[in-house]
Amino acid sequence: MICNYDGCGCERPERHEKRDCSPCMRGIMILVGIIGGLIFAAIAVTQFISSILAWAGFTAWVALVTALVYLLVLLVIALTSETAGKAVRCIRCYLGGLIFGIFGTIFAGFLGIVSEFALISFFSAIIVGLIAFFFAYMIISVLFLIRCVLD
Repeated sequence: MICNYDGCGCERPERHEKRDCSPCMRGIMILVGIIGGLIFAAIAVTQFISSILAWAGFTAWVALVTALVYLLVLLVIALTSETAGKAVRCIRCYLGGLIFGIFGTIFAGFLGIVSEFALISFFSAIIVGLIAFFFAYMIISVLFLIRCVLD
């Protein structure tokens, strides 16, 4: 196979056909995910410190369950789709961001559940920020995946 330099597919010399070359916006997803995650984390930490976000333990559970559901859906799609399908191509494009967001949310959620949230604790504020950052990154990467599949 002779692959193109733009990374969107390969040509098969025997058939002279190109694969679907819709653009993979992985770099934009990473940039939007980091910026969105930092903004969401700053808002969550500010609300936690000012006692507006009083249910931090419940929020950690919601983030953890959402990440586990996304991981299960990702596995089901990967195992049941055909190897050249559009969903698999989109998952391959955004897999790094999805895994980073999902496993980061799972790790931060477990860390938040096993620790006790105290409003005066700097460690608790960091955990809330981590949960918010990874959760926002995961949601943004899932939105990019959905946009890719629906295009």
